[in-house]
Amino acid sequence: DAPVIAALPATTTINCPATPVFATATAVDACASAFTLTSADVTTNGACAGQYSVTRTWTATDACGNTSTASQTINVQDVDAPVIAALSATSTINCPATPVFAVATATDACGSAFTLTSNDVTTAGACAGQYSVTRTWTATDACGNTSTASQTINVQDVDAPVIAALP
Repeated sequence: DAPVIAALPATTTINCPATPVFATATAVDACASAFTLTSADVTTNGACAGQYSVTRTWTATDACGNTSTASQTINVQDVDAPVIAALSATSTINCPATPVFAVATATDACGSAFTLTSNDVTTAGACAGQYSVTRTWTATDACGNTSTASQTINVQDVDAPVIAALP
């Protein structure tokens, strides 16, 4: 009879960037034969860079060549969006200056590729020279997780009209 490997934990799921931590297998041999206990890992990629599964298969082989195997699988999922670095606080400028926005940067803890896009929304003020522009940045990783961050610049008209010189 082959050595008997004790039960291993059931399949589990963890969130990246955590890495799989496997149980250490133990075995017994009914014939009290000496045996070796070895493991091999197989990694299977998921739908995106931050998702994968790892199956560790333990093999117990006794001195008579009898073997048994047992496996444990850990699935790793990416549920965290990229993090956009802090943007400047709301600011106010005087027309005719035009808003100049910071360029957003982001990082992804799972190492997933991501896109960083922006969209501007202009809101009219009380008069033609007053308005505000809000630029919203969206970071989307390859697993479909998204985050947003915005910066607003208010434009005010504080200059009176200038009357041309009269003769």
